Amino acid sequence: MASPETSVLSLQNVSLAARRGPMPSIAIDFQLGQRELALVEIDSDDDPMSFVDLCLGLLAPHEGEVWCLGRSWSRQSYREMLTHRARIGTLVGTAAWPAHLPVAQVTVAAQLYHTDQSIDEVIMAATSLARRFGLPGLPAGTPSTVHHDDLVRAACARAFLGAPEFVLIADPDIERMAPLGVAIAQAIGTVQNRGGGVLWLVDSLAAPAARFVSADHVLRLGDRGLVRARRPQ
Repeated sequence: MASPETSVLSLQNVSLAARRGPMPSIAIDFQLGQRELALVEIDSDDDPMSFVDLCLGLLAPHEGEVWCLGRSWSRQSYREMLTHRARIGTLVGTAAWPAHLPVAQVTVAAQLYHTDQSIDEVIMAATSLARRFGLPGLPAGTPSTVHHDDLVRAACARAFLGAPEFVLIADPDIERMAPLGVAIAQAIGTVQNRGGGVLWLVDSLAAPAARFVSADHVLRLGDRGLVRARRPQ
C-alpha cells in the first residue's frame, strides 16, 4: 500500500463532525493512490462540503492528518498551500461564477496565474477542453448570458485544464447530466494515465453521469464513517 508521501490523497484517522444531532464525530481513514478513482456516495442528510474542505486543506480536522499529493496540509504555510492547490482541479459549484467577469476569463484565470504559459497557449488548451465537453468554444459572455448547462460544461474545462494531478468532483449538476458522462470519463482517464487520482462525491452511486466510469474504490460516507459500498447493477 502506498504511503501518505506517495498517495494522491491520504486521510489518517481524520475526524469529521456528524451532521445529525448529538452524534459523535466520525473517524475516516482512506488512501487514494496514483491512477485511482474513488466514487463516494454521501448520505442524504450530510453536507459534502465539509469533506471537500478537509481534502483541499480549507478545513483543519480536529484530529488526524490530511495529506494531498505527498504533503500534509497542516505542515505548510498559507503561501505553500496556495501553490500546492495549483496542482488540483476542482469541479465544485459549477453554476457559481463571478457575475461581472466573462466566463472565458474565469475559466483560464488560475492557469494563467500559476504557470508561465502564454495566454494564447492557455486559451487554445481551454478551448479544446470546452469542445470535448460539448461547447463550440469558451463562452464569451458573463454568467447571466450563458445557459446553465453551458456553465457546467465550462466548469468541466476549468477543472481539467492544466494537467491537474488530483481532481475533486462534488456537484449534483455534474452527476445529473448524463450527456457529460462520456466526456467526464475520458477526462478522468487522462488524469489517471498521467499518474493522478480522482475523488468524485455523488448523491447517488446510480448517478447517470457516473455510470460511465470504472471506480477503484466505491464508498459511502455517513455516520459509520467511510465504508465500502456496492454500486447498483
